[in-house]
Amino acid sequence: MTLLRGGIFVLFLLISVPVQLYLFSALRKYVQQRVHHVRWRRNLICLSAWFFILMFLPIAWRAFFGLYGDLRYSEFVRGLLSASSIWWVGSVGCAVMLFGYNLFRRFILCPKSAPVAPPDPHRRDFLRKGLGMAVAAPFMVSGYGVLVERRRFELEYFDIHISGLSSALAQLSIVQLTDIHAGPFMPPEELAQYVEAVNRLQPDVIALTGDFVTGNQDEVGPCVATLAGLKARYGVFACLGNHDIHAGAVASLTRGFAEKGIQTLQNDSSTLRVGDSKIALLGIDDLMRGHPDLPRALAVEQKNPAEVKILLSHRPEIFPAAVRSRVDLVLSGHYHGGQVKLLPGPDSLSIASFLTPYAEGLFRLPRAAKITEEDPKAGSLFVGRGVGITGLPIRINCPPQIAHLRLMKA
Repeated sequence: MTLLRGGIFVLFLLISVPVQLYLFSALRKYVQQRVHHVRWRRNLICLSAWFFILMFLPIAWRAFFGLYGDLRYSEFVRGLLSASSIWWVGSVGCAVMLFGYNLFRRFILCPKSAPVAPPDPHRRDFLRKGLGMAVAAPFMVSGYGVLVERRRFELEYFDIHISGLSSALAQLSIVQLTDIHAGPFMPPEELAQYVEAVNRLQPDVIALTGDFVTGNQDEVGPCVATLAGLKARYGVFACLGNHDIHAGAVASLTRGFAEKGIQTLQNDSSTLRVGDSKIALLGIDDLMRGHPDLPRALAVEQKNPAEVKILLSHRPEIFPAAVRSRVDLVLSGHYHGGQVKLLPGPDSLSIASFLTPYAEGLFRLPRAAKITEEDPKAGSLFVGRGVGITGLPIRINCPPQIAHLRLMKA
């Protein structure tokens, strides 16, 4: 087990074990108070224990081993992983609600120093119903995130303003797909729906910004075969992500893409002629797991210089260096928008917002210290939420995204 996965597993245990023990203890106490028949009480507690174990083991397996290797995931296994994810996320929220309620009842409602008052049955009934709704809410939200929102993608439009853009390049459309993660939770038939949605937009250029597979080379064939259906006026271009490298799928992906007419840009550049203007598509390796070389890609572009430079980089942290290198637009992904967010919107709190300043959405940076961010000469970065998932098969306040970008004169 790698150091990173070991850290993830330890963190998982530190969160999960106390939560599951706390909830099981609360449920056991409730059963003991409500069920007076000894045999029924014992059987219910035993069944509850087995349920907790059944829901805990699949997600623990996922945290320890990942979705890697040659294991084939049947509908039953995918269903069990989905149910376990719903339970895990819901149980964490439920434990927080229950723990908060117990603290509130102990220190606010019934402080030890307060005189004991006769119980109010109406008030007790109201609190019981309120607690029941609060405890059920996290499971309802996580169920929606796993069963509905993870599959309900959004098509979003963005205008990218570029200073001095020629008339030939104005209104040029680029559709971005990122973080596909073909595998157990992105089968070919689901990916085909994204391909059809992209083709309906009739884009000029399609940009694929990495993480095509989850972690298995066997996922390459179905992914490439499905993406081969993408159609764009000036071509389909791709860069690779950390999962593609980790899975050892770089060679098979680039070979498969080349056979299907998709150009993989690995520290490379491709210049397209659009009317009497030129636009360059550059791509670099993953910033952490690959061997990124932006100067090399820029040197290739200079052999056939273009009016507009667009960089494909799986991770967005290259943005400041790209702006200094006169790149007009960077397209990235990697963070899935956080996948689970507190509220809708690109600025909402998520795990990704603690990891990067570029979790999701459109950003601008000046090319020089004296230029403000609103200046048309600033460079732009777009970070897509992606269409697939990693870790838990869940999205909350963060639906999959197809991004339709349009170049505009500043």
